[in-house]
Amino acid sequence: MESNNKLSNHKLFNIGVRLVKFAWVVEILAVSIGFLISIIVSFSVYAELDKMDRTLNFGDYSSILVAALPFVLVAVVEASKIPVATAMMYAKHTSWRILFFIGLVLLASITFETMLNGFERNFSGLNIAIDDKKNASLLLQGKIDDFDRRKKDIDIIDPQEVDNNYQNSIQNANSTYYQTLEKEREYINRQITKLSSDNETIRGYQTEITELNQKEREIYDAWDVERSALQKRLRGLLNSYVAGSENDKEKLQKELDKLKAEMQKEMDDANFFTRPTVEKKYRQLITEKENRLYTVADRTIGDDALAKQTKSEQQLQDQLQVLGQDYQKRIDLGRQRMAYLEGQILSQTKGLEEKRDSYRTNYDKVAQQAAQNRNGTVSRSTSEKESQLAQYDEIQIEVRAIDNQIYGLKQEQTLLKNDINRLVNSNQIYRLAAYVSNKEQAIDVPKSTVGLVALVWFASLAFISAVTGVFLAIAGIYMQRIYAKDDEYETHSHHSALSTSQKEQ
Repeated sequence: MESNNKLSNHKLFNIGVRLVKFAWVVEILAVSIGFLISIIVSFSVYAELDKMDRTLNFGDYSSILVAALPFVLVAVVEASKIPVATAMMYAKHTSWRILFFIGLVLLASITFETMLNGFERNFSGLNIAIDDKKNASLLLQGKIDDFDRRKKDIDIIDPQEVDNNYQNSIQNANSTYYQTLEKEREYINRQITKLSSDNETIRGYQTEITELNQKEREIYDAWDVERSALQKRLRGLLNSYVAGSENDKEKLQKELDKLKAEMQKEMDDANFFTRPTVEKKYRQLITEKENRLYTVADRTIGDDALAKQTKSEQQLQDQLQVLGQDYQKRIDLGRQRMAYLEGQILSQTKGLEEKRDSYRTNYDKVAQQAAQNRNGTVSRSTSEKESQLAQYDEIQIEVRAIDNQIYGLKQEQTLLKNDINRLVNSNQIYRLAAYVSNKEQAIDVPKSTVGLVALVWFASLAFISAVTGVFLAIAGIYMQRIYAKDDEYETHSHHSALSTSQKEQ
């Protein structure tokens, strides 16, 4: 039984030794990682310096060496964790143990930082392809944005706006044309009205002519009344002799009266220029009508009646002739006065007519100039519209070419996005981040979430890696101390028992 305990203690002691050795293996690996990081850092500096296309000098090599030395020092310092752990375990005073423990924690933090650096570099290496494709996609997007800006800068002509501007120009030209003519007409009308209203003499002449016309109408009316009375009186004597012709005479008399009334109406409506013509016309018609009336009277049957009728008719004609001469003299005097007044009006209105003609000429010139301006505006607007539409067609050709280029870039961008999505979905960190953020696609995960997941994961692994070697060393040293003491105590007890038994014998 004692042999089994000794064997057990010895095995446990050896386990402690193996734990310490394994701790050294872990620390050697950690130191190796530190050395590799220093090499990678120095190589990165060398690669950046080599991009300058010049021969490296002593300063450049110094920079490469200085970049690697801090990480070399960190790797060397990491090898001191197990000796410090041994010192802490064998220290007899608590204060020293606390001091060694603090130093051990600091050394473990160095290992933690080294491992975290390694994990981060590994993650960055995995993301290089993703970042490169993202950068390529961003570069394509930049080109697309440049093409969009170019298209926006050149596509500045709107056909609808061009047509609206053309229609507005035509409307403005027409409006200006009609406004110019309207203003000129108003001006001329004001001037003509002013000329007519300012000529008091002409208005006086016109008033007198109007009064003379009225008097002439009154003379004609009196002449007609007296002539009718004379005719009725003389023809009453012939009624017994011309009974057979009474109806014809009455009919002719009615026609004559109607013709006289029509003459009176036409004379009232006629002016001093047309009055003689109208009077001559109706006088001739009246004369003809009266001659017919006289002819009917001559057709009376019977010698006595015919002779008496002839005598009475002759008396009527003589009296009518005397009456007509008397009234005609009065009418001629009025017409002579009207002719004189009309001559005065014509002489004084000659200047007015010349001014009116001048106004009409000026109006025609203004109208012609306004029409030329309108036609010129319409012609310029038409030319400008055609020019802008032609320029629009040229711009659209370039716009379509830009659209084709944008389409090609977007196709390339789509392929890059597919590649990025494939790479992201194959990355474990992105997949975990997608689970955490509840996203269907890993590429949709925010970068902050991906960084947080990577930090938690890498920090936990780095922490385990940093403390594993220390715990292995502490555990191994502890087992060596405990089971080495137990072995010495049992050996000493066994020797004492043997001595006692020998003495008893």
